Amino acid sequence: MIKFIIAARRKREDTQERYFYEWGIIHVALMITTPSVVGKTFKRYVQHYSISGITDDMLIHPLSPMEWDNMADHWLEGIDSMLGSTHAQDYVQRMQPHVFGDQEFVLMLTEGTVIHQDEGFDASGVKLIHFLKRKPGISLEAFNRHWRERHAPAVLAATEKGLLRKYVQNPQHEFDRDFFAGSIFAHGSVNAYDGVEEFWFDSLDDLAQMRRNPRIHDAIRNSEAEFIDAGETFSMVTTERVIYDYTLGEKSSPPAAIHDPNSLEAAIFRQGFRDWNIPTKSSSKD
Repeated sequence: MIKFIIAARRKREDTQERYFYEWGIIHVALMITTPSVVGKTFKRYVQHYSISGITDDMLIHPLSPMEWDNMADHWLEGIDSMLGSTHAQDYVQRMQPHVFGDQEFVLMLTEGTVIHQDEGFDASGVKLIHFLKRKPGISLEAFNRHWRERHAPAVLAATEKGLLRKYVQNPQHEFDRDFFAGSIFAHGSVNAYDGVEEFWFDSLDDLAQMRRNPRIHDAIRNSEAEFIDAGETFSMVTTERVIYDYTLGEKSSPPAAIHDPNSLEAAIFRQGFRDWNIPTKSSSKD
């Protein structure tokens, strides 16, 4: 699976409350009623909401000065699926006009690897996300090798049992950066970072141990010093909201009603995308 990751923020004049309403209610309603999107283009869709009150003394890497409000995580079977969605009539006419955020984005195409996961894991609690930049002079291949083969074991050895519930590394997936030309993502930086790593914790106190516990902090920073540019790396601290997931076999999300021709959602969809104020000829005669 390929992950399409988007870090985004609200328009500067908007409140976060309004922005989260647009994203969490209206955008989700569009996602799950657009046939080419739900379960077809995007096999899994997860929203991440930035938690307020996070301070640098809780983090190994600081928050971004861009003040990102949220991160979206979309899973696709391949890059062709994403290319097709941008030309699908329903996606273009229903999803793209809903522009509710700022024009700045961090856009990443990655391929995720689960390094550690507790038995019975669920998506509750707190999630720490690092957008990683490699040190100058280190190739992407060398970065990925060090990250997986040396840094991952160092992280797991440093974190006490029960502290880290899940750890995922998402190496960069290369693709044509001109893909987003002319879209709402045209101003975003595409694969400007070399990888994204995700950590799940039960609480903010547990998350802060990575910075406040000297043994954990020193072990991780010493490992990072060999391959990560700390000055160009940033953190996000979020909650995770799984909208749907069709990658789990029998445990997958229920089918989307939009794909049932007899559903209310499908009936409304058949009414079209616009021009509802233009009279149409009656299909029956008096």
